[in-house]
Amino acid sequence: MNAKRVNRARSERGGALIIVLLVVLVLTIIGIGVSYFTQLEDQTSGNIRLAKSAFYAAESGLRTGEQRLTAANTSGIPGTELVTYTGGTPIGLPGGGSAGIPLYIRGAVFDKIVLRAAPGTSDVATFTLYVRNNVEDPGNAVAPIIDSDNVVNLISVGQVWTTAGTAGGLPVPGRLLATKILEEQIRLGSPGESVAPQEGVNEGGTNTGQIGKKN
Repeated sequence: MNAKRVNRARSERGGALIIVLLVVLVLTIIGIGVSYFTQLEDQTSGNIRLAKSAFYAAESGLRTGEQRLTAANTSGIPGTELVTYTGGTPIGLPGGGSAGIPLYIRGAVFDKIVLRAAPGTSDVATFTLYVRNNVEDPGNAVAPIIDSDNVVNLISVGQVWTTAGTAGGLPVPGRLLATKILEEQIRLGSPGESVAPQEGVNEGGTNTGQIGKKN
């Protein structure tokens, strides 16, 4: 009789131990899952933040390029000089078409222009500017090409980097984290003039010279 009670007690203790182990295993799996999804959410949020930072850097580049192209045109620099520059390294662009030519305006090159980071952030945002002749320009059919319609495409490559140090009070780019490319058409003419929906109609301006849509 006593032996049966002892065996029953041992069996109950063994069953309870198995249940405890199963509970611990389930809780461990749940903990690992929560940790994984939390880490995944953090990574997603970080990627979104980097993408936005690269987008804003590219936007800043477009605004800078618009101002500099307007000033260049006022100074008598033709579009052909801009789209046939042979220095620097051209860049292939999404969607095909001719390569982007580094924007070079009589001694000024716009390569990895560093933007001041917001307080408390460790990333470095930069933009690089390129130009290319618009595909509708008949000047593309000659060699070398010419800008015959006073319209060029302005490309801004916004990028976010890790910080590799500082130089001249500005952070130095390290490892590349994110890239965003924006492109718009610019009329090299009166500041603020944009292309109207109907050909041959001048609707006034937008104060940027932008025509068409950004990619």
